[in-house]
This record gives sequence, C-alpha cells and structure tokens, in this order.
Amino acid sequence: MSEGGLYTLHKVRMTSMADQLARQQDREQGIGTNKKAVKFSQQDYETLRKQCLKSGRLFEDNCFPAEPTSLAYKKLGPDSSKTKGVVWKRPKELCLNPKFIDDGATRMDICQRELGDCWLLAAIASLTLDQEILARVVPQEQSFTEGYAGIFHFQFWQFGEWVDVVIDDRLPTRDDELLFVHSAEGSEFWSTLLKKAYAKYGSFFFCFIKMLIQ
Repeated sequence: MSEGGLYTLHKVRMTSMADQLARQQDREQGIGTNKKAVKFSQQDYETLRKQCLKSGRLFEDNCFPAEPTSLAYKKLGPDSSKTKGVVWKRPKELCLNPKFIDDGATRMDICQRELGDCWLLAAIASLTLDQEILARVVPQEQSFTEGYAGIFHFQFWQFGEWVDVVIDDRLPTRDDELLFVHSAEGSEFWSTLLKKAYAKYGSFFFCFIKMLIQ
C-alpha cells in the first residue's frame, strides 16, 4: 500500500473511532432505537415534507440526485450502455392512480426487472411474511394522495441501530417501464421506492470501500 493509502487508512480508522464514540452517546440518548431512528445524511422526513407542502414543490433529493451516478457503482454507472435512454419519472407520471400499498403487501406483489437483483427481491419478499417487521421497514402511513410531497422514507437495521433513509420518488425508467424491482400491480410502488432507499443507503458504503482500495 502506498504512503498516501496508509495515511488514508489511518484517517479512516480515526474517523471510525470517533464515529463509535458518537454512536455510543447516541444510544445513551435512545437514538437508533425503534422510536428514534438515526437520520441518514441528517435528513428529517417530516421537516422536509412540511417544507415541500408549504412551498408547493415536490421534493428533489440533492443527496441522491436523479442522475446516472445514482444508479450503481459500476454496472449501471454513467459510462455504462445500460444507462442510455433512462428517464427519471415520478409514479404519477407512470400511471393515473398510483398507490403506495394496494390492498396489503405480499410476496406475490414483487417482480424483477432486467437487472440481476433477485437477491434483493427475495429479501423484500421475505419482509412481507412478517407484517410487524414490514411496517417497521416500510412506514405504512405514506401515500400519493393526502400529504403527498414527492418524498418517502424507509428504515433499515444496520450495525445495531435503526436508520431512517429519505428519498424522492423520481424513479429510473426506460420506455415508461421501471428499471428495477417493481410490483406486479403496475400502480403499486412501495417495493420500487424501498429499492431506491436501499440503493441510496448502499451507495455510501460503496464509496467508502472504493476509498479504502485506492
């Protein structure tokens, strides 16, 4: 490893120690528990949603923009041929009456697109077998009608704490078809939006790994 790489690794380790101390303090205050999930990228769902409703503008997530760089680390990166022709659209641009969850969420709702993400499909389908856990990961009060502002949030259990991830509902499509995991019901979007939230959260770790190996 180069001298620059050793310096970077040392810096990362120091940062990691600081993060561990910060997490310990957060746990003492109840942050990261079921009732107080950690806010990923310091984004607070309710605050952002109220701001959008007040301004009359739909949420656009600058932390995870509707750009090729947000699609994937390599396979669907900016230089990939698979990103050509991709158009980002909100559910209301794809169907007349989109629903977050339509008549309950079941494993039969979920379908795979062209990207090989069957492992994620299986994980999402497993969530539907325990409605209590599903409701924890996928907050049920969200919708495309009352209080809609183009913003959604999901929660993931990671490193011993719950993390709340905010996203906008701009989704990658090609020829008006969703690019990733989608619901068998063309008007239901909880699984697609969950996939986007996972991609946003996962992109942080991809960048971290990339920094370590450089």
